[in-house]
Amino acid sequence: MTEPGPTLEELTVGVEGLALLRTLYAEGADAAGARAARLTETRALLTGDPPAGTLGAELDLTDGYAQWAATYDRPLRLFGLEEPPLRRLLDPLPAGEVLDAACGTGRWAAYLAGRGHSVTGVDQSPAMLDLARAKLPDARFELGDLSALPLPDASVDAAVCALALVHVADPAVAIGELARVVRPGGRVVISDVHPFLVMLGWQAQFPTDHGRGFMRLHHHVPSDYVTAALDAGLAVRHYEEPRLTVEAVATPTAEVVPDANRAAYVGLPGLLLWEFERS
Repeated sequence: MTEPGPTLEELTVGVEGLALLRTLYAEGADAAGARAARLTETRALLTGDPPAGTLGAELDLTDGYAQWAATYDRPLRLFGLEEPPLRRLLDPLPAGEVLDAACGTGRWAAYLAGRGHSVTGVDQSPAMLDLARAKLPDARFELGDLSALPLPDASVDAAVCALALVHVADPAVAIGELARVVRPGGRVVISDVHPFLVMLGWQAQFPTDHGRGFMRLHHHVPSDYVTAALDAGLAVRHYEEPRLTVEAVATPTAEVVPDANRAAYVGLPGLLLWEFERS
């Protein structure tokens, strides 16, 4: 028997609690009022009519991305946070051969092609690849997995992997594969969901024909990436942790308890961004 998934009520109470903790020692005239508001809303949730519904059905990567493909190119909550700093890392790259690993519908492949690169995209989802090929008919797209990229050793000048390593339980093999296919002196650029958010319950959530769905994410602390990179012969050139904005915290509780949702999440580290160099 399948265990019931988490409910919107449980998430809402959790968000209220996180917001209360983050305002516990806040300074300013409004701090006490904010804490009082969090307690008032929490009591109402626990004693009144709580928000109904679940947080959706859990899907594996194959079914999840097959169902997400049709709506994936709509603006997602972390895209706006990720794109400006990741472009700053990609823009200095001289035109060359670049791998977009876990390319999805070709979001970054299209950007790289527009900057003069010859792009190879690899993804495990045929549905996502179909959309990428339609978007970039002159690019090369291959079905493949992050744990065994279908490219020869030292065959590209750079590799990009955006918001994908959270889908693997251990990033070491994937980072080793990215390092393997990059030529000496080349770059490996990675963005990923920050482990703070994953540990607070953020998942890859998306609409399906049968309601909300989600794919489970894995949290990897910064040392996991660094250790894997060093073991693979990569050196760290750049690292940053963009913080969540109001626009990025579009969660299931954003409309239910908007003040608590903002207080809980805005300002937390939202992403990890890495630039590595192949030795």
